[in-house]
Amino acid sequence: MGLFDRIQTKDSKPAIAKKTNVSENVSKPSNLFDKSEDIEKEKPEIKVGFSVTDKVKKQPVENFNRDSKGSIIDKYFVKVDDIDFDVIIEKEDGITKYKIPEITLMNTALAKLSDLDIKTIKAELSESTLQKLGQIQGYLKNYSDKNNLHLRDIEILHLSHYFYLIIGKLGLLEIPLNDGNLEEVMVNGIELPVFVFHRKYQMCETNIRLDRHEATRVVESIAYLAGRSIDSRTPMLDAFLPDGSRVNATMGDVTLRGNTITIRKFSEDPLTIVDLINYGTFDLELAAFLWQAVEGYFGAKPANTLIVGGTGSGKTTTLNVVSMFSMYTDRIVTIEDTPELQVPLTHLIKMITRPGRPGVQGYEITMDDLIKNSLRMRPDRIFVGEVRGSEAHSLLVAMNTGHDGCSGTLHANSADEAIIRLVNPPMNVPKVMMSSIDFIINQQRIKRNKKTVRRILGVVEIGGSGENITKTELFKYDGISDSVVKTGICMWEEDACQIAGITRDELMDDRINRKKVLKYMVNNNISDIRKVGDIIKQYQENPENVLKHILE
Repeated sequence: MGLFDRIQTKDSKPAIAKKTNVSENVSKPSNLFDKSEDIEKEKPEIKVGFSVTDKVKKQPVENFNRDSKGSIIDKYFVKVDDIDFDVIIEKEDGITKYKIPEITLMNTALAKLSDLDIKTIKAELSESTLQKLGQIQGYLKNYSDKNNLHLRDIEILHLSHYFYLIIGKLGLLEIPLNDGNLEEVMVNGIELPVFVFHRKYQMCETNIRLDRHEATRVVESIAYLAGRSIDSRTPMLDAFLPDGSRVNATMGDVTLRGNTITIRKFSEDPLTIVDLINYGTFDLELAAFLWQAVEGYFGAKPANTLIVGGTGSGKTTTLNVVSMFSMYTDRIVTIEDTPELQVPLTHLIKMITRPGRPGVQGYEITMDDLIKNSLRMRPDRIFVGEVRGSEAHSLLVAMNTGHDGCSGTLHANSADEAIIRLVNPPMNVPKVMMSSIDFIINQQRIKRNKKTVRRILGVVEIGGSGENITKTELFKYDGISDSVVKTGICMWEEDACQIAGITRDELMDDRINRKKVLKYMVNNNISDIRKVGDIIKQYQENPENVLKHILE
């Protein structure tokens, strides 16, 4: 199946493809330490099952580059159901382009059809039960013969791909939405280039453009899939799609250049601590420290953390990564507006908010409602996707009542700004409760060598008593070396040693061992969330056995 199932009519409910939840029934790899390889016309008679795919030899990517003005830096293909679409990444006049060569071929084939032909084909396919690619090809072949269009097999092939995407699906956007290399897909208006954010090449301009009709159709389809409405009365939509992707859409009533769409894709293969080390967001020292702190040295003293940063800084990704350090026996509750957290543990409850409905009193369920309810579930840890309002007070109440190891994210540019936001409206957290937070982790997007990167800029330990809040900077980002350096003495370490009944030297030896485990996973490219989660679990159960394996 593609990213979304087909939409038949406004009254029909789309069947949603089932996604694998990594938190359910996590299977253990056979060997944890293996290296990973990682409109009035006569309706034509329909002939079902005709296929031109086998008749037409697929052109290699190189054959589509004749009109290219830039230098190609990468090429690969994206699969949408049973269709492979070539993608070319190239530099042109200093701009990174994300080109789908078949779009040009689709447009060439469409030029052989009149507007009436296109409307008729859309209408008849929408009203029919023809959904499979071969069925659409058969329909187009029959339509061409019936109306003396003289379409060649290669043209029928490209037209079948086009109509397959736009009849009941999200059109050409299906191609970038099925590209696992992309983080976001952005439509800025009608007849404007669609932009995508590529994990490797960052912001790219595509050769996809949506006309007014198609942009409206896609926005309405997205709203339908999200179970929401968008129209002139409510011209803005903020929701999530069945696959977990976050979507924001607007109608032309509020955006002057027409409908806009911003989709932050849900990753079925979420990043792990190994990925963030490889990306330079963390280094081994900081990663080992946070592993030890969040876990609490085998559960003795789990640290409460708050991850702060700007929009798109990767706060939720980091929250998901550090949540994997939880003790595997802990009962965990995640609370979010959008289901983004993917914790690979089995003792897990995932909760999401419910937006209100006009005229329906008491329908809305807020983050604060969920946190208060979760406290009756006997949780060991609570993870909150994004703290914005009164739920901040409830989260810190949880931290103050024995629920160590809790965490959440907050929009702020520094630890100081985070504290100011917390103690003022609308959060109104009493200063006396602030010391329940052990660490504030500051993560931001910065520019280095003309590229946007995500970095941990600092880790601050919170302390004090009463209304006197103290802050100790433990780690600080150094731009010269592009790394974090340790700058302060950590009081949590003393508490952890006292509770666990160990010396500071023993705690430091354990941190060194964790660095060895992390380095082993980095060196052997073990970044799959299940394998990383299982190795962390193995270390919690028997660290000596894990060290024995990695040192062999």
